[in-house]
Amino acid sequence: MSLSIVINKNPWRLILATEAFSSLTNQFLQILLPWYVLASTDSILWAGIVGFCSLLPNIFSAVFGGPVIDKIGRSKTMLLCEVCQFALLASIPILISKGCAHAYLIGLIIFLVSFFDAPGKMARTALVPSFSRYAGESINRTTGLLKAIDGFMTVAGPVLGGLVIASCGLLGAWDVSAVFCAIIVSLCLTVFSNRKARVQRPIISYGGVWQHVWKDDLLRRALLFTLPTFILGESWELLILPAYVYDHGFTSIYLGLLGAAFGLGAFLGALWFSKSSKTMRFATLLCLNYIGYLLSVLVLYFTLPSFIVLATTMLCGLPFGAFGAQVTGIVLSRTPAELRSKTLALYTACTYVLESVSVLGIAFLISCCGLQMTLKSISIIFAGLVMVSFWTRKRNDFPREFLPEDKNIFTK
Repeated sequence: MSLSIVINKNPWRLILATEAFSSLTNQFLQILLPWYVLASTDSILWAGIVGFCSLLPNIFSAVFGGPVIDKIGRSKTMLLCEVCQFALLASIPILISKGCAHAYLIGLIIFLVSFFDAPGKMARTALVPSFSRYAGESINRTTGLLKAIDGFMTVAGPVLGGLVIASCGLLGAWDVSAVFCAIIVSLCLTVFSNRKARVQRPIISYGGVWQHVWKDDLLRRALLFTLPTFILGESWELLILPAYVYDHGFTSIYLGLLGAAFGLGAFLGALWFSKSSKTMRFATLLCLNYIGYLLSVLVLYFTLPSFIVLATTMLCGLPFGAFGAQVTGIVLSRTPAELRSKTLALYTACTYVLESVSVLGIAFLISCCGLQMTLKSISIIFAGLVMVSFWTRKRNDFPREFLPEDKNIFTK
């Protein structure tokens, strides 16, 4: 007996729209938060502390978020996390208007906002395989589109952030961020209202998840080689770019353009991946991604003309977008449904550990040794990573077509 499959693209479109507004809000805040802290305290160390506060809670919330998603469901977790983040962010413009927005208080609020960020994002990512299946789309195409959306919003968010700050001031910018959060909550509410009945799956411990990751050679290597990229993850947007712009006397608009240039490259790279994923090899993209990170630091170190910095930054975003989409596809397609939430939780926790330590370390290094020495140190690290990825490329160069699709993997 043949079963007809009913194609329903509405949940798929909703998750793409939710990702779009979530990414726009995050990129908007990547400009607004460090600019606000620097404008109110004139201290790069405070910017580093607040940036650390935006990362540290994700370590713990990611670990605890996996079991929460398994217990109460992905849609409900996503909705609850977004509602909490909206309520917290909406309190910031109120505090500013009353003259009570001290740096330590903003850091505390961002700390609490970040606590709900990782579980919400993990829940949204865990919905991707199911919603892709409903829509008749492959996981590769969906992850490519999600990364393309992130890349596009990395263009739109910083540009919009710079323009809003310049035209409406910091208070108006915080009001706009609260409006974005309200839109995200409404989209999550729509997803939650139209959810299907939950399918109860066996609860797997983190030990079982670790065993699965360790036994899957491609999955293990993909995650291991991706982690070093987070040394320059949040630190790039929260510290290095604002410090570079601040030190050279540029405006918030140029800060937005720098973020937008990288985002444009990531957008094009992700679109490239969504159309050509089966021909892309992991180690090739890995090496190109490391080279992109290295070049993006070097153009700042040598203080090149603005148009060269913007053009190079855009080119460096190309492998970033394609590689990010590939890694997400590897994690989702090589992990069975009952392990997905906790696998994402472990991976997310590891990335935030590295990012939070890097933010504090880079803030301290900039404060003590200056921006130029910091850029030189980071360039040495990524030059080493480029050499390691090049030397091991043959062992790690799996063609993308070896990755199974969600609809036929782990069916027994």
